[in-house]
Amino acid sequence: MGDEAHHSWLAREKRAAALDEFKKGRYTVVGDLTIKAVEQAIEASAAAEGKHFHLNPRSAHAQRVKWAKKNFPEIAADIDIIWSAYGDLGYDGIDGRRAKEAVGAMERILYEIEKRTGIKLK
Repeated sequence: MGDEAHHSWLAREKRAAALDEFKKGRYTVVGDLTIKAVEQAIEASAAAEGKHFHLNPRSAHAQRVKWAKKNFPEIAADIDIIWSAYGDLGYDGIDGRRAKEAVGAMERILYEIEKRTGIKLK
């Protein structure tokens, strides 16, 4: 558990779930699932370098985001979009536009990480 293959499998599963929930109009969970898919993709990429943010849960999110923005600067704006949508969807949840933005940002992030690392995320 916790290696590149495990995290990439989790990223693919959470991506599929986010897309499915979006299609069903269950926007309150789209934000949760897009964040989790992206975080698993980041963990997979970091694991390939021997890094494991999830081992320190209290600082994992901050360290994961910092590392991702440094190593993949092209996804920095999309990470911010996902986190913003996560808050809006988690509390209001009825905005299909915000859910669509989150799904779009997730797809761009996964594409960029997959392209640069060769890790299968879709």
